[in-house]
Amino acid sequence: MIAVLVEAEPAPQGDPNDPSSTDAWKPVQGNNLLGQTVSSLHRLKDVNNADGGYFVFGDISCKRIGFYRLQFNLFDFQNGEAVFVKSTVSEPFQAVVSSKEFRGQRESTPLSRTFSDQGVRLRLRKEQRV
Repeated sequence: MIAVLVEAEPAPQGDPNDPSSTDAWKPVQGNNLLGQTVSSLHRLKDVNNADGGYFVFGDISCKRIGFYRLQFNLFDFQNGEAVFVKSTVSEPFQAVVSSKEFRGQRESTPLSRTFSDQGVRLRLRKEQRV
């Protein structure tokens, strides 16, 4: 799976009601994402101890001010070639806030802690700073 930074509002030619429509979301030009933008499938247990498949982006950030979404594109390797399978987009988020607006990092979620306990490399925050 590959994460790509896209504009928060859909492109006019695309169908915003179809998150798998690659034409609906305009990629942001430039190298604006930092960290891990590619993830393999991890077989992990969730907080209820149920097996599942997860793509973990444990260290990804944006260095451009504005409102964006992440588009996640899934590829499968078949006969030595990457074949596009499906795409979806995140909810809009605000990237890069001023120091006055920054409220500190939030406490890590129970799901993040569960994944970390299973060997996924994640930075965990024990308590929120105020």
